[in-house]
Amino acid sequence: MGYFKDNIVCHFGSSMISGFVTTCSSLPLDIAKTRIQNMRTIDGIPEYKGVMDVWVRTVRKEGFFSMWKGFTPYYLRVGPHTVICFIFLEQLNSFYRQRFMS
Repeated sequence: MGYFKDNIVCHFGSSMISGFVTTCSSLPLDIAKTRIQNMRTIDGIPEYKGVMDVWVRTVRKEGFFSMWKGFTPYYLRVGPHTVICFIFLEQLNSFYRQRFMS
């Protein structure tokens, strides 16, 4: 039934992949948020107009892959979090199924 057995190794691998996907998709938003929070106001005019403005200026000035600066530390923070959450959730589901559904 499928390629993988439903065990803790499968849960660990899938949660690490989930952490990777989460990091890839949320890091550009986090970079934009951080730059907006730290922006200067010059003569009453803010440095950026919004998230798209941050992205466009950053890509033009620093390159496309600058949207994922700090990938490793971000992944090292998100990866273990998703592993712990998903393994804990799956173990609770397994316990519930064994205890109350059988």
